[in-house]
Amino acid sequence: MFKSLNRIRAAFAQASKRRRTTRELNELPAEVQKDIGWPEQSNDLDEIRLPF
Repeated sequence: MFKSLNRIRAAFAQASKRRRTTRELNELPAEVQKDIGWPEQSNDLDEIRLPF
């Protein structure tokens, strides 16, 4: 049971970190995003998937 809870906690932590990073990259100027190869902003809500 504790292993499952730890996996869930880790998944939420990873998803939170990914959302934060994505948000920070989306806030960069368009020129910088283009230089680093960051895709244009889209409304895809399924970019972060939790494993449960």
